Amino acid sequence: MNCEKRLKQIRHYMAGLLAVWLFCIHSAPVFADRAFNDIEHSYAADAIETMAAQGYVTGYQDGSFRPLQLISRQEWASIFAKTLKRTSNNSGATSFRDVSPWALPYVQALQEEKITKGISDHLFGAKHNMTRQDMAVWYARYFGVTDEDPLHAGISSFVDQSDISDYAQTSVWLMERLELIQGNTNHYFHPKEPVSRQDATLVAYRIWLGGDGLRERAKRLLESSGTGSATMPQTTSQQESKKNAVDLTPEIKQQPVISDIEEPKRHRSNPDSPVSPVTPIEPKPEPSVIPPKPRPDPPVTPPEPNPKPPVIPVNPPDHSSDFLVDEVVIKAQELANQPETYPSYQLSFQLYHEGRPVSIPAASVTSVTYTFSDELGVFDIQGKIAHPENIPAVDSFIPVEMKVTIAKPYRVLTAQTKLIVKGKAPPAEPPNVIRSVYLATYTISEAATLDPAAWKMSYVFHNAKGEVIAPEMLPSDLILRVEDSSGIFDEDGKIANLHLIPAVNSVIPLKIVVESPSQGIHFTSDAELRVEPGERKKQYFAVSIMLQGSVTTVDQIKQSRQLLMDHFGPNIKVTWAMENGFVFVESNRPQLKQVLDYVDQYGDEVGILAGSPNQDAPELPVWKAKMDEWLYMYRYNAFNELHQSGSMGSPSVFESMDTDPYRKYLPKSLTSFTVNPEQTQWLKDHYRITSAMGWSATQYNVNGMYGEGSPLMPYWSHKDNPIVPAQGIADNSGTVFMNSVTIDPIGSRYTKDSSRWTLHPGDPYVTETDAAPQLYIVQQYLDNPYQRINTVNYLSIILDINALANTHNMGPIWENFVNHFPLDRKVEIVGVDGLKQIYESVAGSNNDHTEFTLMFRGSGIKTAMDSNNSPANLRYLWTENASQRIILSKEDGDAAWSIIDFTDYTRKPVPRLAYNLDGHTDVSYVTGRNFKLCPTAPLTADEIERVKSRLKDIYFVEKVNYQ
Repeated sequence: MNCEKRLKQIRHYMAGLLAVWLFCIHSAPVFADRAFNDIEHSYAADAIETMAAQGYVTGYQDGSFRPLQLISRQEWASIFAKTLKRTSNNSGATSFRDVSPWALPYVQALQEEKITKGISDHLFGAKHNMTRQDMAVWYARYFGVTDEDPLHAGISSFVDQSDISDYAQTSVWLMERLELIQGNTNHYFHPKEPVSRQDATLVAYRIWLGGDGLRERAKRLLESSGTGSATMPQTTSQQESKKNAVDLTPEIKQQPVISDIEEPKRHRSNPDSPVSPVTPIEPKPEPSVIPPKPRPDPPVTPPEPNPKPPVIPVNPPDHSSDFLVDEVVIKAQELANQPETYPSYQLSFQLYHEGRPVSIPAASVTSVTYTFSDELGVFDIQGKIAHPENIPAVDSFIPVEMKVTIAKPYRVLTAQTKLIVKGKAPPAEPPNVIRSVYLATYTISEAATLDPAAWKMSYVFHNAKGEVIAPEMLPSDLILRVEDSSGIFDEDGKIANLHLIPAVNSVIPLKIVVESPSQGIHFTSDAELRVEPGERKKQYFAVSIMLQGSVTTVDQIKQSRQLLMDHFGPNIKVTWAMENGFVFVESNRPQLKQVLDYVDQYGDEVGILAGSPNQDAPELPVWKAKMDEWLYMYRYNAFNELHQSGSMGSPSVFESMDTDPYRKYLPKSLTSFTVNPEQTQWLKDHYRITSAMGWSATQYNVNGMYGEGSPLMPYWSHKDNPIVPAQGIADNSGTVFMNSVTIDPIGSRYTKDSSRWTLHPGDPYVTETDAAPQLYIVQQYLDNPYQRINTVNYLSIILDINALANTHNMGPIWENFVNHFPLDRKVEIVGVDGLKQIYESVAGSNNDHTEFTLMFRGSGIKTAMDSNNSPANLRYLWTENASQRIILSKEDGDAAWSIIDFTDYTRKPVPRLAYNLDGHTDVSYVTGRNFKLCPTAPLTADEIERVKSRLKDIYFVEKVNYQ
């Protein structure tokens, strides 16, 4: 039965129904015609409709209220302030930065009255979920509890009282005393659980009905509590006492639901008798309690004419004939318009003294009489239904009054309430009928850390009682459809466009459409996903430092490495790429010693630098001679103790260093503008070098750089063509190629007003004085949304430290670049061969599963050389694997992406590149569409299908123009 209290002062024509479970366990009849399309089975339906009619709560554009959706702190502030008619016009009253404009006046109003506070000086926690204990705290502050009040002025009776935060202890105790909050059937309060919209609305409804009388009672409770711990009053028996402590709203029939919280049935045909309120009983010929003889002083109130008022039930023995009472509250459950329940319906009441419920001592039971009355003549004086024909229509009220007379000390108390008449509840729905759906998670990782293949959208279905429906109970014809206006997800809730996932702390709004013809349901539910940081995949930054001629000094070497260590820490490894002109110079022995010290101390690498090998070594014998000279002179100036005159070109030079003490000093890689198959094959055969890094996308022909670039990804090169990934073991050169950090979308250079995208901080054609353009591009590398699907995420750079030191803008730009390089991206500095080893450990000895995808936007920079331009309004998607390279571009405002490059690496035969070609001969391996060679050539049907398949593989399904 429902035990609800009537306040001393009537406000808003209602006074009762105050015994409320603050957050759950309330019951409401079900009606077909509701103000909102999803509250038919909500136990707070009446409260929601009433509060909506008053303008205190609102629904959504689709006609729903979403009763089970959790309520945020700013949403609750709005309802709280509206209900109590609080608002503020002081726009400067709060410093909170996270409050939405629509909620600001309400948050300010509550802040001004010291009802609510933020979670910090500048954050209100506006979109955080409201918790049960904080809801109690806000109302307790409204009732008069302040931060100056002693902690634990009263202790609640909840089993999990120790889980209640210190700042909320007094507030929860007060709200429990006011019978505005309650635990579950096991009397757990769950203070830190969030509150749903229906629970919040119901609580606000009860407070609104209570008016100022609640504040008066709260004041009395606080004054009487002092600093001592208050306890709940005892009732007649141990059984009643236990029930009273657990169930302050006894009309609720508990049903087990999720999270230990129970949602009730709204009506029962045979409700239990209330425990805490006094319930009149029918008079019997021989009452169980014999009234004492009347005394002349004070006189006993004469009995009413027939029917005679009943005798009040006896409570625990009390030998005193006096007891103190100052208030009576009618405890009347809502009257359901169901004739079969009329015989058992009973009005009841509760007596209070100083805000605390009291029981009538046995000695005083006959000195207390009462009568009920109502304007419509529905009830007799005992509170039983005497004239059911007078019960008004559904949703009407029955004004009820009562008078209680106490003989000693003489006191007459009156109470009024308006009893609402409700319709007949329909039969209970089967437990597997879906009434609401929620996402099983409220978050998604940012794109750069998300594995789209592993992520999927999962759902939780609830029935009308709010219970979770087990998967095996869901209807077989269930249809779910996700509507996402952002384009991130497809209808099945799978990731369609990975790159569209917004920044961390953004919210992705969704709509979930649920259909089941067998259940006759079709509804749409709102949901949202908050983007949160995820675990980043390791990224690498390969650094090759050029040492040339006799101009590079020891200080320049030290300073270049110290700059990196100061920012990235000492655990870095770099490649010292030395050209012939450097190792030949005997005066460079101090510089060589410094490099070898770094090999010993940090594990740095020695590499060979051949800036323009095709130009400097036009024939293979010339290349062999240059490499023999390099190793011979390197050994002579770095390890003179191993020097043997006349051994240049002999295998003994390499063999003398291929021993334990010297092996770590052998060259590990080639750093070059361009390379060809014969050169790298010779290095592999004679020096076991299997790593090569190109300056500006690994080119074949340096003269004029007419050759097309190789893939951005590290890859095992083709034995006949270093700018083509090997397609199998038979054509694998055994050498891994990689590009320096210059980003050069090859196809884009042939579009209007667009050329290369340089990331090199020392570009002499960049006139800026800081590295803002380069940092802008590198940030896009580091936050590339496709990181999780790439084989290796890397940057690489080739530095001429002498040029950095002696060119007016190069040194400052590089220093600015290093000092502002983001440190929170898990970037490891490695050498050229170190990056090759990382790639090999992931990909193995073939390209079968190698892939790399990068999306980036121009920095807006335009250089002096050849009008090189990086338009800020142009985006690129560069994606490649062992089979093809695809480059898309899209200018802001375009309806679709354009394909500006499709290079098919699987076409046969792969052209074997000659050692040296004319400077104006294009040696590109281009078999698909390329704007330079075939600016208007259409893609074939097979090529289009390959592009579509590749884009789907990388979770990209935006509109693309394929012609």
